[in-house]
Amino acid sequence: MEQAMKGGRQAWVWVMAAAAVALLGTAVLVIGVIEGRGHLLFGGGMLWLIAASVALQDRALRPGREDGMPSGSEKAAWSQIAMGLAAIMVLGGMSLGSMQGVLAPYLMFACYALIVACYPMFRRRFIEENRRYREVPEDERDRAIRAQGDRLSKRLLELALVALAIVWVLAPPLIHALGEPLQVAAFLLLPVLAANVAGESRVALLYWRDRQ
Repeated sequence: MEQAMKGGRQAWVWVMAAAAVALLGTAVLVIGVIEGRGHLLFGGGMLWLIAASVALQDRALRPGREDGMPSGSEKAAWSQIAMGLAAIMVLGGMSLGSMQGVLAPYLMFACYALIVACYPMFRRRFIEENRRYREVPEDERDRAIRAQGDRLSKRLLELALVALAIVWVLAPPLIHALGEPLQVAAFLLLPVLAANVAGESRVALLYWRDRQ
């Protein structure tokens, strides 16, 4: 009974968090429409996507068949999805010219470049810190699931870079419209983050399906 009440309270926390993020996204979208600012429209849409991922994470991490609980690797996939979506929101806004100033945008870009470079390390660190007592660090199933996610990420990144190269050749004004070098740099990191989020989503889905 106590465990059920605790689970119910946690579910409500997740619901309230998703609702708050969705409300913020709606407000940002409205302001973007009124002021005609592309980076606000993008940010509002990303906030809605983050809210949807929060709600989905709450449902996906519930006990599955025979009360099977999510492993550290499954939780890590969800944490990487959240991190990736937040990074996409910030970098996408930067590429659309949301940040002005001399130093702050470059510091923000450096932080997110570090996140992209250290993505796998963050995942391993999260798994190690959240591993349950006597839990097997990694087995064949974990490696097979991770391989599927990595293959999807790699393939999507290849396709994104091909698409970017084609746009650069056939429609250079779209690239030149970015203007500042920092905007171009932020834009180039977006396919990496999007591919990682897609791969982690695949991993999370496979773990969830395995527990059902």
